[in-house]
Amino acid sequence: MISLSLECRESESALLSAELWEHGTRGIQEEELPGGRVRLRAWFDSAGDLAARFSTFLPLVSEEAATDWEAVTRQAWQPVEVGLRFYLAPEWDESETPAGRMRLTVHPGMALGTGDHPATRLALTALESHVHAGERILDVGTGTGILLAGTYLLGGRGVGCDIEYESARTARHNLIRDAHPARVFAGSLRAVAAASTDVVVANINAATHLNLAAEYARVARRLIILTGFPERHEPGVEQALWTHGWHPVGRLTDREWVCLSLSQAADSASY
Repeated sequence: MISLSLECRESESALLSAELWEHGTRGIQEEELPGGRVRLRAWFDSAGDLAARFSTFLPLVSEEAATDWEAVTRQAWQPVEVGLRFYLAPEWDESETPAGRMRLTVHPGMALGTGDHPATRLALTALESHVHAGERILDVGTGTGILLAGTYLLGGRGVGCDIEYESARTARHNLIRDAHPARVFAGSLRAVAAASTDVVVANINAATHLNLAAEYARVARRLIILTGFPERHEPGVEQALWTHGWHPVGRLTDREWVCLSLSQAADSASY
């Protein structure tokens, strides 16, 4: 078994983890380091081109004894309460759901948005606070579909889109397994009709938010919930939406991660 150790900024860890899964890792462990940095350890069957492929992340490749990855993964993923109503539990967990909470099944895998990242939890908390039963919700960059599943539990009517076909397929598979509607398509937000959804939610990086700001404003009728970026990118994201008449009405943080809820200027208030 080959061990690959990498170091990156915390804001890069989710995307780097996805790259490791796509490259065939058997498992990943994450360790927080001082200064907002993270060490990722991933295991592979062979060394191949690992050092060259991940050369910008201080790679350290070594050989180790074989590991029981099923046991390691199950130990790493524990149930967690999110917001006031959600109880996130991995698919193999048999613990009882706490009274007053709704069980949201987590499916660890290759797609982003598994519930293990602070941005995903912030998005779920924002949805819990702002979504009204019966509203139309569009989840942009749906990943594993966890935000859609949360939307359904809250009584919303959700649709997800993702430009990555494999992510859209994974989300549909997970939603079907959990007995939720599998309303997911592989494609761009630009395929969605104007003013067709009450709430847009997107857990994506800041650069993508900047590129899609006009589309968010075009599609959403009442609210836009954006996360997936650290505080240093918040001013740029806020400015991009302000340009289109949307202002923050809610802000959540977890360590360096931010989630903004935005409404049109006529409806906005201080937060």
